[in-house]
Amino acid sequence: MNRQHYLPEEIRYQLRLITGISLGIFLFLLFFLPFEHRELAYNENLLFVIGLAAISFVVMVIFRILLPSFLNRTLRLETYKISNEVVIVLLIWVFIGLGNIFYLRYVGLLKLSLFTGFKIILFSSFPSVILKIADVNKSLRDQLKNMVEKNIRMGRQGTEEEQGISPPELIFSDTQSDKIELRPDDIMLVRSADNYVQIFYRKDEKVQQKLLRKTITNMYAQLRKYPAFIRCHRTCIVNSRYIVSLKNNYRGYSLKLLDYEEEIPVSRQYILAVKEQLESE
Repeated sequence: MNRQHYLPEEIRYQLRLITGISLGIFLFLLFFLPFEHRELAYNENLLFVIGLAAISFVVMVIFRILLPSFLNRTLRLETYKISNEVVIVLLIWVFIGLGNIFYLRYVGLLKLSLFTGFKIILFSSFPSVILKIADVNKSLRDQLKNMVEKNIRMGRQGTEEEQGISPPELIFSDTQSDKIELRPDDIMLVRSADNYVQIFYRKDEKVQQKLLRKTITNMYAQLRKYPAFIRCHRTCIVNSRYIVSLKNNYRGYSLKLLDYEEEIPVSRQYILAVKEQLESE
């Protein structure tokens, strides 16, 4: 069966972003020692630096995850929209700055001066600046993704108009005890799930799924008569009309599908066939 994500995608994104920023703060403090706090042994100094990084982590979690979630439940605001507001970025700066001042003064026994205070405030602004840059970058990527998906939808609609609407296909389980009737054009993806297959399809502009007791081999044997369906992995069959992009990184090749969150793996066995299919379209 597919692994289930218990955290929403936005929360997981925020946690990755916050953890990355906090780790960067920790490494910067550990190697550059920008504040002249009291001298500590190595292990004590390590814990002291962890404490400073933890202040930024906790403040960002509160304002980027907990507060938006609370307001969304109580005031029914659009989920996580508040995380992009300038006032939230400024509040993060203020609270991190105050936390750092108290921590350095009463734990690090740092003597405060006008110049030291300026350094602390400037240092405390880094998380907010990085968060805002990340928000702008994510917004631009989302806009680009929406444009690509819109083009794919328009191209798909044009193809359907040219070729005509394909008749429904009756798909039976291997035991003949269950069935589903779908237009091949609406089927996006088929994934193997042990002795079952998960069929992901579009209905009323929403992605739905059906679990059917059927092997992926038998499923492909039924769908291969339609040129748009390609085998990209021993566990996956995709409809090439829904492919947004083909990616390649250290984990290998993968496909991004329209309106589907997870990336689909592409094995070496099928990569040439996938590339040829995409080039032919």
